Amino acid sequence: MRTLSLLVLLLSTFLFAQVPKELLEFFQRSGYVVEKEGDKVLIDLPRGKAFPGEIFEIFHKKKPIIHPITKKVLGYREEKVGEVEVTLPKENYSEAKVKEDKGIKPGDRVKLKVGSVCYVGGEEGYYALSQVVQNVKRNSEECDYVVKELENGYGVSYKGKPIALFQFSGSGFARRGGLFEDFALKAKFVRSLESLPLSADICKLFGRKDYLVVLFSDKVKVYEVLKTDFVEVFSYAVPTGYPVGVVCYENEGKSAVLINMISNGEASSAVLSPVGNTLMLTDKNIPYLFGFFYKNGKKVLIGQEFKGSWGKVYKFELQEDKLVRKDQLNLPEDFRVDGASAWDNILVFVDNDRQLKVYVNDEEVLSEDGFGSSYTTAEVPGAYEYAEGNKYEFYVRPNFTKVYKNVLPLIAKNKGSSVFQLVGFTKFIEGELWTVVKKKGKVYEAVKLKGRKFEEAIQAIVRDSEGRIFVITGSKGTIPIQNRGEIYLIEITPL
Repeated sequence: MRTLSLLVLLLSTFLFAQVPKELLEFFQRSGYVVEKEGDKVLIDLPRGKAFPGEIFEIFHKKKPIIHPITKKVLGYREEKVGEVEVTLPKENYSEAKVKEDKGIKPGDRVKLKVGSVCYVGGEEGYYALSQVVQNVKRNSEECDYVVKELENGYGVSYKGKPIALFQFSGSGFARRGGLFEDFALKAKFVRSLESLPLSADICKLFGRKDYLVVLFSDKVKVYEVLKTDFVEVFSYAVPTGYPVGVVCYENEGKSAVLINMISNGEASSAVLSPVGNTLMLTDKNIPYLFGFFYKNGKKVLIGQEFKGSWGKVYKFELQEDKLVRKDQLNLPEDFRVDGASAWDNILVFVDNDRQLKVYVNDEEVLSEDGFGSSYTTAEVPGAYEYAEGNKYEFYVRPNFTKVYKNVLPLIAKNKGSSVFQLVGFTKFIEGELWTVVKKKGKVYEAVKLKGRKFEEAIQAIVRDSEGRIFVITGSKGTIPIQNRGEIYLIEITPL
């Protein structure tokens, strides 16, 4: 029986491998009521996530659902309080008119009312779509939504009007009007890791040499960076909680390793300082999650409050093996530090809706869907609406590199297999590297680096003191579950 179950799982993985994750997420769109005035409602779904004529149901959150044994919050009961029809999608929100109102208020949850869905195509897409939409009709076009299998993906129309196109997962996105990629990517395998990496960074530690620090679920491992390899030096058990990120920091000749931790749904980070030829815990239970910006070629440490949701951001400094909070930073409201980096006047981050945001001189110049996601998760009670499989996802921090005279942000874009998400955990089928380039005037564009695709999720993008860029990914063992890792040295050249 166990052999048969494994066979079914393997066949299901193969069956759904080419169905775009975004197609399935399309019918699970949700957001919040921002404002209500008379019969007019503003919802926080922008153009591209809401379309004219679509109906969204409104729900008010009530008492929590608590597990009788673990006492953990599993979710919240909801009461339907109305329906709205989208009238005018805009860049950051959409206008809608009230169709039913039983006490709609700002902060109420909005969920797409799918209605009827027809599917025209092969068995693969039909079975995948049936996992997220009930009563899908086969080979008919007499529905509110019609999904058609095309040569290179799936098209979606709403009441006869085309509104979306999702390409097969092996083809990537093609939203640039046929333009070729501007940069090519080569990757050389360096070594494997025996456990699944969650995060990584490169530090100047013992003797001011470069060391790669890799975070796993129960420990950090430190590797000396050599010309052609990484040699393991030692490992250190992480404090109790969920480790979700590692950050290296240097200041005035002193260095430290910061472990971003989640405990009881809140930030509870720790500082490891080099003592002799090892690391020692010198600070803990810090209520911030940390990252860094590059200013004039140096790392500036930043920390953000996290109590089930993202809060204020501050600059930090290391003093006597302790972190000292400095000035508060003025950053966009949807900023989150785990998937963020900056180079002088360029800010790049991924928000809760998995949108890549790019700012230049405090002006937003690009917003692109489909980023975020990694193997790094934690239990965060009350925040499950942002997560999959009852876990809050943490993102991969972008990094910057110079290619001739260009400064390029490198951003991970991981593609997941929907069948694994549906059964409660995530399997990634592909990891890509993207960047952002400037076209004419103030036009910026996200482009995928042409060349190497990684078979599993990218978990870290790190740079050593010589400017070399390494990509760290997940990897499969003898069974089709990601429980290992791999390190690649990458080379980027303009086309």
